[in-house]
Amino acid sequence: MKKASLYPFAIVIALAGCSGEAPDRSDDGLVFQSGSYTHPIDRDCVERIALDHDEASNPAVTVDLIDSAECSGALREFTETHVGDQMSLRFDDQDLVRDADVFGHLSDTVTTRVDSDEQGRAIVEYYQ
Repeated sequence: MKKASLYPFAIVIALAGCSGEAPDRSDDGLVFQSGSYTHPIDRDCVERIALDHDEASNPAVTVDLIDSAECSGALREFTETHVGDQMSLRFDDQDLVRDADVFGHLSDTVTTRVDSDEQGRAIVEYYQ
């Protein structure tokens, strides 16, 4: 059973470096990772972020990205290139989503379940 999952499920993305090993991104906020490729969501790319709850009262963080080539466009492009790849989403060196299959492209909004309201607040505070 996976620890957490993204919804809508067509969203996991990554973009980035070419090194053989993924760099330590524990202080980079939300970080998408696929193999050795990583992409941190930059503070300058976040238009709005909020801690919400799904229908079952599970905490979730929703991030609205700025609609630009550098922000949402870069993630969309990577997703289209890596359909079928395994990706993870991390925050503060903790997995939010692990080994999810990418099977679609990203919109300007990313929503991910989190383990607790406390973890969700930490993510929101990081971007504010």
